[in-house]
Amino acid sequence: MAYRITQIVDNLVWQPGIVAPQPGLSTILRELFTAQRPYFNDIIKLDEPSPRDALTLSQWSRPATLTSLMASYSDHIYRNQPTLSRENKPLKSLWAQWYIGLMVPPVLLALLTQSQALDVAPEHFHVEFHETGRAACFWIDVHEDRDATPLTPRERVEKLVTDGIAPVIAALEASGDINGKLIWSNTGYLINWFLGEMKAVIGDETADALRHTCFFEKQLLNGDDNPLYRTVVLRDGLLVRRTCCQRYRLPDVVQCGDCTLK
Repeated sequence: MAYRITQIVDNLVWQPGIVAPQPGLSTILRELFTAQRPYFNDIIKLDEPSPRDALTLSQWSRPATLTSLMASYSDHIYRNQPTLSRENKPLKSLWAQWYIGLMVPPVLLALLTQSQALDVAPEHFHVEFHETGRAACFWIDVHEDRDATPLTPRERVEKLVTDGIAPVIAALEASGDINGKLIWSNTGYLINWFLGEMKAVIGDETADALRHTCFFEKQLLNGDDNPLYRTVVLRDGLLVRRTCCQRYRLPDVVQCGDCTLK
């Protein structure tokens, strides 16, 4: 009996200590959003069951579905001016600004601050649409992109451009009424703004270096043309949007404070 007790004690002594489980990437990102931009948790849901009507890119970009979403958005924008001729180009431009404007800043924050890289493939993103037809909330199935984890900040941003943003813009361009260059222009303006917002987190040097590679390098590291090239330009010492987003053509929509037409 004494031997048995001793054996049990010895086994306990030599067994590895209990290690507390490490938080998953979704928990880490949720805490990051809470600390840096609490409202991100209202528009980005991480590893939570998505509503039945939330759609992936391959689903909402189907012609009938996208036409229905745009019709709802058009009805909303022109609700007070029902007799006006409706313009699809600025309408789709503003719709895309909602979509990309909600998705990209939280994903950029995640990619540029965490050791693990979030997988930005469109199939992991379900979009819940507002009753007016525009994007309202993203439900992300969180996965680590093991290929992207060892990448540099520039490489991670370029992977977001090619894998996360480009498919969305390509789908909208393919639907007609708008040139993808206009949406890329809006996207460049957004990324430039948020890189400025992130300086306190990633540092001036990293933010400035990313601005240079995003907007002043003609090609991506993979050799493809850089769709963000000169979407913002230097004017009077400031980086400003190069082209107008066209929203001024829509009724009851506030004009950008730094509209290029002013």
